[in-house]
Amino acid sequence: MDYKFVGLCVIYLIGAIGVTLGRAEATSNCTTSFDAALNECATQLGISPDRLENEYKLLLYPADRDSMCLVRCVGILLRFWNDTTGLRESAIRQYYKPAPEDICYRNRTQCCLDALEPTVTDVCERAHRSFLCYHQQYGYLTKQDRYVPKTSLEMRQVQQDCLDILGLAPTRLQQYREGIFPDDPETHCFIRCVGLRTELYSDRDGPNVDRLYIQCESCADEKVFKDRANECIASQRRQKLSKCTAAYRSLYQCFRDDQLDMYAGITTTTSIKTSPTTTPVPTVAPKRPEGYFKSNALAGYPIKKQKRERQALQLEIVFEDLSNQPAMK
Repeated sequence: MDYKFVGLCVIYLIGAIGVTLGRAEATSNCTTSFDAALNECATQLGISPDRLENEYKLLLYPADRDSMCLVRCVGILLRFWNDTTGLRESAIRQYYKPAPEDICYRNRTQCCLDALEPTVTDVCERAHRSFLCYHQQYGYLTKQDRYVPKTSLEMRQVQQDCLDILGLAPTRLQQYREGIFPDDPETHCFIRCVGLRTELYSDRDGPNVDRLYIQCESCADEKVFKDRANECIASQRRQKLSKCTAAYRSLYQCFRDDQLDMYAGITTTTSIKTSPTTTPVPTVAPKRPEGYFKSNALAGYPIKKQKRERQALQLEIVFEDLSNQPAMK
């Protein structure tokens, strides 16, 4: 799956390159609104402007074919729906705001999702019914722009851009995609660059924990994830570090175990036992699909005795295509 690269995001440079990345951070656009996606999907699917204005923008989404496929399209653009894995709840939640006095919205939403019959296999219908659980139970639809999680292709392009911006050797990118991030200046700046370009990190505010959790998708309990991340980030801020080193310490080291899949997708055809490495960095173990194998050794620095374990694994490029994720239960 694609949980890891979230924590990784970023390498940068020095001197003049710093100016270039600063501009990239200011001009890149990683957010959009629900209405913007709705307008685009209505155009793409040839839905009449009258329906858009008189139904959908009035928050009415009837169970006809056009409406169901419109919802699916919006979900795809905003990355809260995937035909294989289903609803990405961390992504859709940010578009809805519960009423302050409502203390049961989570339970109602979950009961609605649990009631979806597994026999409903039509992707438009399933997307529509899943969406309505949030639309009708979770809260009020907001108009603000929200973070749109990066896809595997987008993240690969960001990585390539950072490699080119920093003038790093091509072998570096393969090393990073294998989950090996040595504690050196080039890697520090690579981590910062990726974080800046994905807007998961800024020099002023550090890692954006809310966005990192959304990007991670299947990381552990949200509160635990954020509490531990914030604790780790706070400890790093007490140190005086260069911009690149600060990014490496707070973005990579504070999230590396949670985001390991985002640095390198790992699959194996045989059962391999490894001894987990210890680390002072507080992390949360993400939920893994059945059959998924994780070696904590890959999250840390390259160590000679770990090479045999790495050779036993088939390391795939960061952010496997969403179509390869496990089927939704």
